[in-house]
Amino acid sequence: MKETVINKIKWLIPEEEVEQGAIEQIFNVARLDMVIKMAIMPDVHQGYDMPIGGVALLDNHISPSFVGYDIGCGMCYVDTGLPVEDVFPDEREKIHIFDSVYDKIPMGVGGGHDAPQEYLGFKTASGDKKLQKIVDAKIISQLGSLGSGNHFIEIGKTTLNTVSITIHSGSRGAGWQTAQYYMKISKVSDGMFNLDSDLGQAYLEDMNFFLEYALANRSAIMKSIINILGEDWDRFKGGMINKTHNHAEITEDGVLHRKGATSSYKDEMGVIPGNMRDGAWVVKGLGNEEFLNSSSHGAGRTMSRTKAKRLTSMDKFIESMDGIVAKIHRKTLDESPFAYKDIETVISRQEGVVIDVIDIAKPIINIKA
Repeated sequence: MKETVINKIKWLIPEEEVEQGAIEQIFNVARLDMVIKMAIMPDVHQGYDMPIGGVALLDNHISPSFVGYDIGCGMCYVDTGLPVEDVFPDEREKIHIFDSVYDKIPMGVGGGHDAPQEYLGFKTASGDKKLQKIVDAKIISQLGSLGSGNHFIEIGKTTLNTVSITIHSGSRGAGWQTAQYYMKISKVSDGMFNLDSDLGQAYLEDMNFFLEYALANRSAIMKSIINILGEDWDRFKGGMINKTHNHAEITEDGVLHRKGATSSYKDEMGVIPGNMRDGAWVVKGLGNEEFLNSSSHGAGRTMSRTKAKRLTSMDKFIESMDGIVAKIHRKTLDESPFAYKDIETVISRQEGVVIDVIDIAKPIINIKA
């Protein structure tokens, strides 16, 4: 039995480097009968049920907790092609754009733009009136808002010295409340729904909606940033990379869940952020089925937010962010570079295996709630 469980798991990081809490979660998932295979990404760390940085292929079952609370959370990236020196002729312009982003993009739990018409009539497939009321209150007001925690907006420069924009956000309060609803119900059945059941189909339908809503949210933010730069969104939207890292998809082999992991199918473009200091890696997927066509979603945390605030020196945080316009104070100390794994090591364990690196965008401006 133990050998069977071990054989289900493929690692992109040496097992001995994974924290004990994440190890326990990995093996707890692998022991489940409906789990066919797992792939562990190099940014793996403890989450809930399945660790962040975990990928699991299930036999005709779907798990809300394996997808996570922020359904459809992910990254959008645009290389504008605009020369850095044209957009940022001096330090004053960097600060002006930094202030403009905070002025125009709602942060934290705040509201956002009015939702496009197609989002006004969303009906949860659960049929639950209480959930519907909660979602109705959030789905319109929060579209185009960033959120908090590790969500960010980053304006950077590519290796060709052009301006890039990276956005990390998800489905906000409406997606969170929907995930919580289904997670609570699924607890009576090991956190799973049979895909053929009414609940399984209802969750799948609502999850797919919030994947699209999360993309609409990031797109609204991206449009606002482009407008702040004085450009027309229509020029750039066709070249935007979008990658979710909390989702499940139906494949011919089963139901593939990625929690804090992203798809890397053959020639599929992606973006893997590091931290506030080190920027984002633009990558192309290699389509490695051994690792379930997946790659990391970021660098991965090395410590909790509470621990990071307790152990990280404010002076070192300030020093590490030299030259980057950002909110650098105790409120963002838990997002400092020292709270994350070394992104170059994380990338090196994937490069040539599940991804190829195409470009690196280094931060000029970093926005945190």
